[in-house]
Amino acid sequence: MVGSYRCGKSNREVYPHIRGERAENQTTLKTADRDSNLDLPAIGSLVYRKSSAATEADTGTDNVQKQSEVRIPDQWAHGHRRQSRTVCSTHTPAVSLTHAGGHARTPSEKHRTLGDRVVIQRPHDVPLPYLLYRGCLIFPLSQLVHPAYVGTGAKAPISPFLILLGSEVGIYIFREEKNDGQTKTHEERKKGMVMPWSVFWQVLLLLCCLSLDSLGSGVEHATDNHTVVTGLEDDGTCKCKEISVGKMSCQATCMAPPSTNNTNISVLEIRSSTLVGLRVGTLSAWTSLKAIIIEDNYHLVEIEPGTFRGMNLVTNLSISSNINLSYLSEGVFEGLDSLVTLQLKKNNFSAFQSFVAALSPKYLPWLRKLILNENPLQRVEVEDLAALNGSLLEDLHLVSCQLEYVHPESLNTLTHLRALYLGLNTLNVSLLAGLIGELTTSGIPLRILNLYSVGLQSSIPENLLNAIADSDITHLSLARNQFQSLRPGSFPIMPHLLHLDLREIVAINFPQGILNGTVAPNLTTLLFGGNRLPGIVPGILLPHLESLDLSSNSGDSRDRSYFDLGEGMFVNMTSLSYLNLSYNYVRTISRKTFKGLTNLDKALSLKNATIVHIEPYSFSELENLQFLNLEDNLFPSFINLTSSLFEGLMNLKVLLLGGCGIPSLSKDPNVFSPLARLEYLGLERNLLVTLSPQLFSPLLNLLGVDLSTNLIVPWKDEEERVFKNVSTSLQVFMQDNKLTYISPAMIEDFLDVELIKLSGNPFTCDCRYFYRTKLWLGVSNLSLTSLRTTQSSLKCYSPDKWREKPLLEYLDKLDLEETICRFVINPDSDSIFAWIITPVVILMIFVLMFLILGYKYRSYIRYWIFLANVNMRRHGFKARRKNQEGYSNYQYDAFVSYSNEDRNFVVRLVAMLENYEPFLKLCVYERDFEVGSVISESILQSVAMSRRIVLIVSDAFVRSQWCMWELQLAGNKKMFLEGGEKWRLSLRGREDPLVLVRLGQVADTHMTPFLKYLLKTRVYLEWDHEPKRQRQFWDRLRTTLSPPSISISPGPTN
Repeated sequence: MVGSYRCGKSNREVYPHIRGERAENQTTLKTADRDSNLDLPAIGSLVYRKSSAATEADTGTDNVQKQSEVRIPDQWAHGHRRQSRTVCSTHTPAVSLTHAGGHARTPSEKHRTLGDRVVIQRPHDVPLPYLLYRGCLIFPLSQLVHPAYVGTGAKAPISPFLILLGSEVGIYIFREEKNDGQTKTHEERKKGMVMPWSVFWQVLLLLCCLSLDSLGSGVEHATDNHTVVTGLEDDGTCKCKEISVGKMSCQATCMAPPSTNNTNISVLEIRSSTLVGLRVGTLSAWTSLKAIIIEDNYHLVEIEPGTFRGMNLVTNLSISSNINLSYLSEGVFEGLDSLVTLQLKKNNFSAFQSFVAALSPKYLPWLRKLILNENPLQRVEVEDLAALNGSLLEDLHLVSCQLEYVHPESLNTLTHLRALYLGLNTLNVSLLAGLIGELTTSGIPLRILNLYSVGLQSSIPENLLNAIADSDITHLSLARNQFQSLRPGSFPIMPHLLHLDLREIVAINFPQGILNGTVAPNLTTLLFGGNRLPGIVPGILLPHLESLDLSSNSGDSRDRSYFDLGEGMFVNMTSLSYLNLSYNYVRTISRKTFKGLTNLDKALSLKNATIVHIEPYSFSELENLQFLNLEDNLFPSFINLTSSLFEGLMNLKVLLLGGCGIPSLSKDPNVFSPLARLEYLGLERNLLVTLSPQLFSPLLNLLGVDLSTNLIVPWKDEEERVFKNVSTSLQVFMQDNKLTYISPAMIEDFLDVELIKLSGNPFTCDCRYFYRTKLWLGVSNLSLTSLRTTQSSLKCYSPDKWREKPLLEYLDKLDLEETICRFVINPDSDSIFAWIITPVVILMIFVLMFLILGYKYRSYIRYWIFLANVNMRRHGFKARRKNQEGYSNYQYDAFVSYSNEDRNFVVRLVAMLENYEPFLKLCVYERDFEVGSVISESILQSVAMSRRIVLIVSDAFVRSQWCMWELQLAGNKKMFLEGGEKWRLSLRGREDPLVLVRLGQVADTHMTPFLKYLLKTRVYLEWDHEPKRQRQFWDRLRTTLSPPSISISPGPTN
């Protein structure tokens, strides 16, 4: 019998179990003599309703109602998303079918699902396989005893099939079966709801037709564990993959954890899945886990008690960022006997009563750390944590929980509490003082108190500090509050205080006496970064300090002030072992700057401190220092890195020099010789082109060197080998350089190190570059596979036919007998004729191309001739005068080429460069062009009178014809300088007039070949909306455009 179904998709219908309600929509299947009413609360994403009012009215009132109810367990009653592809799963869920309405039910005991067996509560238990087609369930029922024979002892099996296709069509089939060799009569068929064979095959044929039409090319099979799905994607499967050693991640369409487990997996992550609930048994195969992460699951609303039963190895559990999870029942964490850390961050718990019963020490006997950050808890009442009585909890995190009230006695049940984090809550000062006082009175061993950004203003509250001083608190954080004015007496005597965090409190001073040896005699760590100190002030130099953080005290790039380190300021800081001065405007380091810091051994950080000058022997007193960070200081080119700079750092193990603009280390090949114990050297993001063979030889303990993102080119000869005498445990990182090929000398170097990273280099897969390498590999019986590197990262960059293809594949296919290779690389006497003919043909081709291009671009050629004449008239036919100096002949420091659409940015650029040191003078057409003059002539004159040309490259720029013309002018000026320059600048050499500033994304379709060439071959500045990067942007641009004090001397003449 064929019936029609309509589908509803409201949340109440699809997830009726969420609110504990039962779906009212029912599907009526009409037969000749009776009605069968199937209540299907949630099947896939479909809820089946009555077909029509006519169907309902057609039900005979005198017939006996026989109801069969199909219940789908909650873990399978999920909202499947519809897919355009069809997937079939043979997994068998726990489905029970009960019969009622005038007939006896004989099951005498409760049955449970074991494996793929589903128990149907009828007089005879039968297995019920299960299929999933496009979110619809298919139950082929076999050997099912018909209700008419219940209690009679007769065996009259029938085979009903409930077929649900796509989203609209449902077919319910009862096939005729033979019983003891006899076929039922027509009357028996009528009573027994059986179907004649002929009708059955007709319906089956219809089913096949519908299947071919609606299900597409086929059905893919999914294994029971659902961890591997072949072919098509399945809503009911769980795609998992091992993202790191021992860590498995299940995401996207995952609706339940896999039912099988690789015992090598110790961490299971279920993130961003369609998981609605976790049920008992869903994690039963994962008892070997040590950590579980269940995060960012929007649909997760319920975790059934006993879900984690048997998982006694788990020590870390995170159930976070599940914004619809608002309740945890008691017993949810049963079985987690070894759990130490529990994260419940950023869920939807609005009160402690909604989850605290689940945290009872009866279930979590070893819980030490509880993180409840970013839950809208608002209040902590006196009895809210009573369920934790007897718990071993030590760390409680309530950061950003919108707390307005905390009862002073609410934490008394946590008798082992050592750390309390209340940051980012707005709490009354008196309430906090009362809470701390009550904890002290109750003997709670609180040691760490974090009051980060709790709204304290003006001055430090006396009653709160007194309560803290009377307690045993050793670590106190008052960061991100506002205490602009500090004065002696602000802090009471705090004998237990060891660690004080006062970062970003908007302080502008630190007078002497605030934290002297009487007030905080045991204070060892002071964090004072992010304030506005003018420099090293005496009040902050406490002799007993071991760690001092003064980073980011110069303000941001818009209002940056000089940070004075002074000389000899640290002379009494003999206990200091850690000093952070990063992100300050330091500029100069002298020999006496760090005088007295003989015990500074842990770290000295000067990252992005705008250092332009370091005197030799400035670090000579830091003989115990192990970590030195000088990253992101754009050293001027006149700073010569020599061995005297690092003299005294005999115990240094880590040196970071990344992003310092270092062009060369060849002036002193032994620059790192004083660093005999150095283990890691960071030289990434510099301008290095070549490396000296002696550079790393003194570093016998070197384990890692980062040379990525430089301009390093290949080295060819045995004498140029860079890593010849280094440790065999060295790891080298050379990604994103200018290595166009790998020479035999390089291979010998790379064979001597433990690891080499070469990805991102523009390897040119051409026999001119790799002929000798291939020849040498063959003679040496070696291959690139001998290198300890990721072979897949070695890819060709050019030519186009080999682009992005493996370098190893090219070398395998490289034919050493190829004609071009023999002619160009390895000529012999038999190829003389080819050597004559080939150049002639190539020359003719070039001449022909030159003539064609000359004719096509004849207007450009006339324009270039015009520019040449202009320059000749300006400078005459003779070379420049010998008394010419620097840049005195230029009227502007830079001509700014930009589009009107970028005017706002240019206005800001002019203000930043002309109003601050070194007070540059820019030429912009809106201000500096003479009214009434010819635009083209004004542009020509302005470019000629400008030392540099700044191109503001944006999408609007490349679409502007005027901007493109100015770009050509800039290129012509560059070519003129490169071709006609006969003078050497004694400081920097010949200066490139072009400065490129990229403003946003630029469509490739609009860019000219010349602009593409510039962007690929020039280091350009890119505007970023992040404030810290903007500060770096303006500093780099000023440094680039600043005219250095130089002298000019004539170069050698012939």
